[in-house]
Amino acid sequence: MKIAIVGGGPRGLSVLERIVEWSRDEQVIQITMFDPYGPGGKVWRENQSLSLLMNSVASHVTLFTDETLSTKGPVAKGPNLYEWAQGEAAEFIKKNNVENRTVLLAECQKLGPNDHCSRVFYGLYQRWFYEYVQTRMTEQTSVKFFKDTVRAVKTQDDTFLVYTKAVETTVDTVILALGHQENELVGNEKALAEYASEHRLFYSSPKNAADAYLEAITENTPVLIRGLGLVFFDYLTLLTSERGGVFKQQNEELVYLPSGKEPKIIAGSGRGIPYHARGANQKGYGEEYQPRFLKEKSLNKFKRKGKFSAEQFFELLKKEVEFVYYSALVKTNYPQINQNRFNEEFIRTKGADSILEKYGIHQKDRWDWSAIEHPDQVVGPADSFQEFAKTYLHWDLKQARKGTISGPFAAALDSLKDLRDEVRFMLDHELFTNDDYKKWLRDWFTPLNSFLSIGPPLERIAELNALMKAEIVTLLSPEMEITTEAGWFIGSSKKESNQKYKSHFLIEARLPKTANQISLNPLVQQLLRDEMADLHQLELASGEVYQTGALLVERETNQIRSKSGKVLSGLFCYGIPTEGIHWLTAATARPGTDPWNLREADLIAGTIFEGKQNMKGGWNRSV
Repeated sequence: MKIAIVGGGPRGLSVLERIVEWSRDEQVIQITMFDPYGPGGKVWRENQSLSLLMNSVASHVTLFTDETLSTKGPVAKGPNLYEWAQGEAAEFIKKNNVENRTVLLAECQKLGPNDHCSRVFYGLYQRWFYEYVQTRMTEQTSVKFFKDTVRAVKTQDDTFLVYTKAVETTVDTVILALGHQENELVGNEKALAEYASEHRLFYSSPKNAADAYLEAITENTPVLIRGLGLVFFDYLTLLTSERGGVFKQQNEELVYLPSGKEPKIIAGSGRGIPYHARGANQKGYGEEYQPRFLKEKSLNKFKRKGKFSAEQFFELLKKEVEFVYYSALVKTNYPQINQNRFNEEFIRTKGADSILEKYGIHQKDRWDWSAIEHPDQVVGPADSFQEFAKTYLHWDLKQARKGTISGPFAAALDSLKDLRDEVRFMLDHELFTNDDYKKWLRDWFTPLNSFLSIGPPLERIAELNALMKAEIVTLLSPEMEITTEAGWFIGSSKKESNQKYKSHFLIEARLPKTANQISLNPLVQQLLRDEMADLHQLELASGEVYQTGALLVERETNQIRSKSGKVLSGLFCYGIPTEGIHWLTAATARPGTDPWNLREADLIAGTIFEGKQNMKGGWNRSV
């Protein structure tokens, strides 16, 4: 059997490992992998700034399955990222004469289980993993890796022809494990790029910050940045401390000492508030919040009904978050309250206000979803948004430092990560109407979830606050707008339209969205053009056809569906290009939690070697 895996990042490597573990009884398995950047892929490549950090703590990152795997494949345990740093990492770095080896060896020494390592370091873990998987292969199994881009996959009888510029190979199975792809610019982005070209301005389209050409941005020059999520914090690092500035602790406060090479950064977004800091991790191996309102029994009841209101579902999910918050709050701030009794009554009444009154929870301590979604609502017309933002960031940092178990606010936000599979269950079983899916999951919850629970390491929030105090960064009020005028980009906020900032430089601080219909990936373009693949779309009650941007795959097996509706046996795609059919496909695998992406890789391997054979089984907390 010949198998091609397109993409050498975490998902490509995970499916390689699953194939190796599933294939022990097979006669001959020949695996070919393709990625122009080698094992680890582009995002985690070696030649990028060591100051760019992973978003997850080291002990919460793995490429190995464990005893929690629910998809019935063979379990093959191995070290998580932190354990690898303590064990095999130093020898691997020395043996491979890695670039910046001295700094990376020092990172091995100082990395704690709850620290955020550099992206380069995670890339090295992936390179080691690729070599390790080969030690697990039988004599009948082999793997070759081509640092090349797959440009086309075509069918020939019962096989596939895989083409790069240099290689043509025939295989039985192709698995696409592509990451974020660059898209053709459309709409506002296209207009801004064209304006920049006409007026010799600098426009950086959505991309990984490590891929942006920032040398053109000169010192003391104003630069507009649109987006306040994870990519924004990467740009902050590259434009400040990477240019020689220094963050220093003074009187229990972080201050920034400029190098003089920094630009003047004016940043904003629709919400106008940077993503929340990740709470200091206090959760050990496999430690997750167990739902009270969205238990297995409740979800299976929704499944039997066939449909369930998304609004009702998310109300229950909100109650989960509130329960985590109030449980931690009572424990830390209200020691006189009987914790068990409070918890029981909160669950029984679904967090009714009467219970909060009964137990004397002060108004200032009450969870307020409106304020959580829009923290700026307390800012009046006469108030300074800059002063509000600095106070707010200081508060956010203080809450994050209290930890993901004992800190009420940080624990509540962190619980959203533990509730992802409950959302996926509703999606997998198509329990929302198409209109509900678009309105509640795509348009409302997904951006809110990112804002609340997919934020940067807490030190990045401290750094942003220091940069604002040093007058390197100015944050715009919510509802940022970019216009053009007389050869300039103009940045402003709808809420403070009298304040305008002009610049020759504009950075879109976000990754390209999953939109396969405008993907510039030559393989995706070819598959759609040849009608071997199709796009996922939904018909809304109005008759409008809504494109999610995902490639159309079978939910259970991730096999691609052609334009004619046929399932192409042997052609798979999983991960980011399926965002829209699946949800939060870019998440890393956390040990001890039956992680979604390892389940998907295992399902693909199982489908290849045994067919479906009811692999999904029942729902046991993680589907």
